[in-house]
Amino acid sequence: MDERLNRSETQEQILDAVGSVILREGIGGASMRTVAKEADVSVGLLSYHFDDKQTLILAVFRRATDRLFDACASAAEEKQDPAEKFRAFLRGAFTDEFLNGSYLALRIALWALALTEDGVAALDAEFYERYSSRFRELVGAARPELAETVVADRVQDLIAGSNGLWLNWARWRDNDALQRGLNHCEDLTLNGEIRARAQR
Repeated sequence: MDERLNRSETQEQILDAVGSVILREGIGGASMRTVAKEADVSVGLLSYHFDDKQTLILAVFRRATDRLFDACASAAEEKQDPAEKFRAFLRGAFTDEFLNGSYLALRIALWALALTEDGVAALDAEFYERYSSRFRELVGAARPELAETVVADRVQDLIAGSNGLWLNWARWRDNDALQRGLNHCEDLTLNGEIRARAQR
């Protein structure tokens, strides 16, 4: 059962608070007491909904990855053409909801914590497999002539490239560079090459 459907308003309020604390004080500062204060709930109520700090951290990261995947999937569903579905799924991760300092900082914290925390690493790996699997389906539908191994390699390169675009945008907020990068990612994934584009 999808746990997102069962989150209460209080749980969402708590997860918002966890995210705020992580952004302000880092993972180390996200104690149960600090989160309870940020969420304006008692420690007892917080403990009723979330067993411990690790459960809180995993829940806020899961919510962040679920939101990203759902936005990408919803964008793709609006398209009919297979290549356009692929492009919409890719660009669903680059909307205002995700191109902001708070979300990007949370994702970077997730990647960093995955290096040392098994539970976070498992969550990150689960998301990566779900995300890359959907990309492989979309690219395979758009380019059925490609071998599965070629599709898998291109998707792996695509995700690495798009993560780089996220980080570059987080540093410089250069929307022109972001659009060029997305165009390049699309061309490399679908066509195996970067096509020259007319200067605007």
